[in-house]
Parts: sequence; structure tokens; C-alpha cells
Amino acid sequence: MTEKGGYEEATTPEPANLVDDMEDGSQGSLRGFTHSTSQDLLDMKRMGKAQQLIRYFRTISAVAFVSLATVSWELNIFFVNQGLRDGGRAGLMYSQIWCFVLFGPVYLSLAEMASMAPIAGSQYHWVSEFAPAGIQKPLSYITGWTSTLAWQAGNTVGVFLVGTLIQTIIALNDLDYAPQPYQSSLLVWAAIVITYLGSVYGMRWMSKSSIIIFVLHFALYPCFLVPVWLKAPKATSHQVWLEFSNLGGWQNMTLAIFIGQLSSITVLAGIDNVVHVAEEVQDASKTVPRAMLITYLVNWLTGFPALITLVYALPDLDTALLDPSGYPLVFVLRQIMSTPVLTAFLVAMVLIFTCSNITYLVGTTRDLFAFARDNGLPFSAWLSHVNKNNHVPEHAVRASSVFAVLLSLIYIGSPVAFYAITSLFTVAIFQCYIFSIGCVLYRRIYLPGTLPPARFSLGKWGVPTNCVALFFSTWAFFWAFWPQTTPFEASAFNWASVIFVAVVLLASVWYVFKGRHQYNGPVTEVKRLGPEQE
Repeated sequence: MTEKGGYEEATTPEPANLVDDMEDGSQGSLRGFTHSTSQDLLDMKRMGKAQQLIRYFRTISAVAFVSLATVSWELNIFFVNQGLRDGGRAGLMYSQIWCFVLFGPVYLSLAEMASMAPIAGSQYHWVSEFAPAGIQKPLSYITGWTSTLAWQAGNTVGVFLVGTLIQTIIALNDLDYAPQPYQSSLLVWAAIVITYLGSVYGMRWMSKSSIIIFVLHFALYPCFLVPVWLKAPKATSHQVWLEFSNLGGWQNMTLAIFIGQLSSITVLAGIDNVVHVAEEVQDASKTVPRAMLITYLVNWLTGFPALITLVYALPDLDTALLDPSGYPLVFVLRQIMSTPVLTAFLVAMVLIFTCSNITYLVGTTRDLFAFARDNGLPFSAWLSHVNKNNHVPEHAVRASSVFAVLLSLIYIGSPVAFYAITSLFTVAIFQCYIFSIGCVLYRRIYLPGTLPPARFSLGKWGVPTNCVALFFSTWAFFWAFWPQTTPFEASAFNWASVIFVAVVLLASVWYVFKGRHQYNGPVTEVKRLGPEQE
């Protein structure tokens, strides 16, 4: 590599040169201890990183892991308020369809990059490796900060959901219960503690436990579908597919539908969480892309029918949106289930979401650990520390848990806070997609021979796929900034825009005064392609 990045050679590497370099006695011992394959060691060698984590996951457990982290069918029946308010039943249904179609090129692009460079840092690493040499350092630095922000916000959404669901369960069984803000805070913090403990002390068993909870995740699916189809009042097909709503006060229905699509974008985003545990996946350059794409299809095949089921059970949309629980789903189930049965179902949901939060936090902390490993953050040496007993970056887990506590204080317990944190995840993650996909598209067009080999390659479809992915990422990024309703008021403002801009400004200031002196970008450690690499 040149010092500032960019491949000098346009030829394909000879893997044997690197493998021979690694397979002495110490590396053989390392491979046995971490469960790395020869290809894993080759990939880490090319990217200039030491193997510090244990590769617990294989294909099935990796699919189970990311499926639990995204819990698509469950989120599809909980994250509907924004879509129903802005767009209505029909708007929500059609936005799900077009978001699924357009997310395809995004995940195909990310899967290819994950095959080229299967590393915990993912987006900021890919920007550093594929961006034009003159700007790779600042671009990857900003992407590292926004990637950290995205996954930290996503982690907070999960614990926030668990806290509010517990309050809903209490209210169902105690009609005199009046939820208080401090109670919301305590419940969210309790969820954070459980998530912390699970991600630190349960890592050794996570590959197996993920499969067990994955089975429960699907076992609950008919427990929702069957009762709702058999017992719930039904909306007409005309209402579901042709009746749009504009309850946010927007100028026209088209604008309302585009703003309401955030519900669909959110539940389909985040499958690339598995890339952040790439250093804990065996044969990662093959397994990670496969796990991403399998999960993408499985999530859609289960999530969309669940959404159809819920929407058909909402003949009275206004009343459902005003339900005291804040969830139209609870409004529907309350009509068809006894309190004990509904309580049992929601308790099962809390269990699923808690396990989801644990797996999600694992991916979140690996992203933080990786960026700190490259000196991208304050206190990087502390954040990148790996416990030598359990081989978990515990300090990154602690920092993420504290960040979740702080972020949960934004109007804790209110729908506005939930919307703001969800929007913050969407804004930040799509900025990362824009930069990483844009950079690989640049290199594919102008320096195609310098792209690393990929076991999952888009081939001749690379340019059109990347172009569609870049368009949709920019589209989603733009709409995630909008508030839920108009006219704009502080109580209904989308504070995600303020937090995102503040973090970008903070990162820029830190870069100018300190970051540029200690952060070089991972590209400076990547081995050159070609016969002169040694």
C-alpha cells in the first residue's frame, strides 16, 4: 500500500505466499485456539490485524445470531406507528415492498465488501481501503464515528423497547398502574445490565444459545398469526391496499407516505450487524456474506406476512394508534386474548427482545473495539482492550452500556424519544452505507483491478448494483431526518438530526486537533496486492 492508501498493483494476490508465511508452529497453535481457518488467517494477514477474538460462529449459528439481532417479524408488528400515522395501512404495505426490493442491492454490495475484507470495523475499514488516496483518512474517520453512533443508537432502541414492554405488561395486570418516567428509566437500565452481563459472560455459549433462541423466535410466529387471523376484526382489502392516511398534517399524501416509510426502513436495516462479528466467524469471507443474504430473505419471508396479519386486524386505525400502550399490536391482541394469555405472549416477546439485545450489543461493541484498535476514538487504548480470560472487549461493552443509559434519557418513556433514537440509527447507518458503497463504486469504475478478490463477487453486475444501492442509501438518509408531524414543535421534533450533526462536528473538531495525528486509517496496514507484496 502507499502511505495514504490505494493499491499500487492491479493483479490478484497469490494466497500461498501469505499462507506459507503464517503456518509456523505459533500460527498453527493460534489457528487451533481461535478456530480460524487458513483463509481467515490469510484475510487477517492481508488486513494487517492480529487475531484476538475466538471464532465461535459457523454458518447456522451466524444466521441465528443475526436473525436474533434483527428479530424482523417481531419488529414488523411493533414498529408500525410512524408508517400508520404517515401513509396509513396502504402506505405501510407498499413502503415495505419497495424497501425490501431496494435493500437487496444494498445488502449485495455490503456482502461483497464483507467477502473482500471480513473485519469487525466493516464500513470505516472499507472506506479507508477503497476511497481515493487523498481523502481516505478523513472520510474513514468520520465514517468510524457515525458507524459507532449508529450501532450505539440501535442498541438503545432495543433496551428501550424491552423497558416499555415491561411497563405494558404491568399496566395490563394492574388497571390502577400509572407509568412514571423514573420507572421507565429504571426498567431500561435493568435491561441494559442484563444485556451487559449476557454479552460479556455468555459469549462462550452464544453460538449454541443463539440457535436455541432462534427456534423460539420462530415457534412464537404461529402463536401470533393464527389467533389474529381467526379471531381479530378484519379491515377490508380496499382499506389495506388502497386507503392511505395523512395523520401527520403534511401538505400532501405523497409526502406523508415518504416520511412514514421510516418504519419499513428501520425493520429491514441492520442485517450487516453480522459483519461486525466477522472476526468471530469461521471462514468469514464466505460465511458472513452467506449469513447476511440468508437472513435478509428469511426476515422478509416472515416479517411481511406478520405485517399483513397486523394491518388486516386494524379496521379502526385511529383507535389503535391512541391505545394507552403505544402499540397498535397490543390493541389488537387485547381484543382476542385473555389477560393471562396476552401477558404470556408479551413476556415471551420480552425474552426474545432481551436475547436480541445481547446479540446486538455483541456486534455494537465489536464495531467500537475495531475503531478504537485503529486509534479512532478518545481513550482508544482502553476501549480496544481485550480480556485475556474470556477474549471479550469488556471495556467496549461497558462504554456501550453507559452510552445506552445516557441516550435513553432523551425524553425517556415517550414515543418521541423512541422515534428520535430510531431515526438516529437510520441516519447514521445510511451515511456509512453511502460512503462505503460510494467508495467501492469509485474503485470499481476507475481502478477495477485493485479490488481485493472476493469469494462472493458481484462480477459484471457490480456497477449497477452499487449504483442502485447508493441511490437508496441516499434516499433513506434524507427521509430519516424528518419529524413525525407538522407544524414543527419541540415536543414532536426529530432530535436525531441535532445529535447526528453534533457528533459529526465533534468528530471533525477532534480530528483537526488530535485525531489526524493518531489515526492513519486501517488501509496503511493492508498488504499490497501483487507479486511485490512481500
